[in-house]
Amino acid sequence: MHCLRLTIVLSTGLMLLTACHADNRGFADEVSQTVKTASSPADATSPQATSALGTFIAARKLAWDAAVMVQHPPHRVETWQAARVKWRQAINLLETIPEGTALSAQAKEKIAVYQVNYAAINDRFTTETTAADRFKAAQTLAWQAAVTVQKPPYTLKVWQRASEKWEAAITMLQSIPPTTAIAAQSQAKLPVYRSNQNAITQRLITEKQAILTLKHFSEIATQLKSIPDNVYQANLTPQRIGISYEDYTRLVEALQKTFQQFASLPEAKRHPIYPVLAAAISDHQLVLKLWKDYLAFKAANTQWLYDDVFDQFVPVSLADATMLRQKYGLTTDASGEKVSLRLSAWTIWQKDSQQLQQVQQRMLRNEN
Repeated sequence: MHCLRLTIVLSTGLMLLTACHADNRGFADEVSQTVKTASSPADATSPQATSALGTFIAARKLAWDAAVMVQHPPHRVETWQAARVKWRQAINLLETIPEGTALSAQAKEKIAVYQVNYAAINDRFTTETTAADRFKAAQTLAWQAAVTVQKPPYTLKVWQRASEKWEAAITMLQSIPPTTAIAAQSQAKLPVYRSNQNAITQRLITEKQAILTLKHFSEIATQLKSIPDNVYQANLTPQRIGISYEDYTRLVEALQKTFQQFASLPEAKRHPIYPVLAAAISDHQLVLKLWKDYLAFKAANTQWLYDDVFDQFVPVSLADATMLRQKYGLTTDASGEKVSLRLSAWTIWQKDSQQLQQVQQRMLRNEN
């Protein structure tokens, strides 16, 4: 030990404990000088004076150890706690030195200095403790966020909860002062947490778009499902399905574009709603195919189709007829070679509407 006088310098909230080398004496030299100071009074050899001297030296030793312990911060919480205890012990010892002894005045001076040092150490201990607690809390939030979405798919609310936890964890890490011992670990965690937060954000976008896409599909399906009732209620001559081929073609193209936009999002193809939407697109394409085949058949058989204004029969292959019967419950005409375009379209639209509404209701229940 090459110095006895210990000071704490505070600057912009940072603490630096240093030893003063002004008198160029070691700890033992000052102890010797303290003995000479204490020996000048007449009662220097009294038990009280001897005890006071021992107490004073012990307090100075604790102060020295406390200051040296926290040289070159940052340090862990345990180090600041140990230094804080030593400063408190040094103050307590000095406070036991009786009034009237040779060292009582020096003891009071040291107490004032040590209390300042103790307060500074206590503040640093609090800062380190708070930083460590925040780091631990951030880790807990990150673990909770990861577990929350460990085995997707999940509802929008679940993804939102996970996103909020990642955001809170990032905020916790960002609040840790750079001068603390845990700062390096917290900075190392930040890129990982931000990456996870970005992934969750992308899933949120996908989930929100899934809800909007499903809603759009369901609204269109409801409109198509209502066509038969509207046709009959209006007592119209049923020359067509209830919507023009051109309008229906544009409608299907718009649905396909919406579906493709959703499919391009991260993890969209793994979303539970993806196969439902894909099936709806397939059904619409089937109706368009039947309709296109009917128009071609009609153009080639104008005279034969003159009276076929209600069912609008369209020829189908045996495989297609079997598929229509098994999947949609549709039957062919007496010849077994044709199906009604009109009834086929209406049946397919009704099936789509029911399926989409069921899925939409299930998603709403899960959200609640």
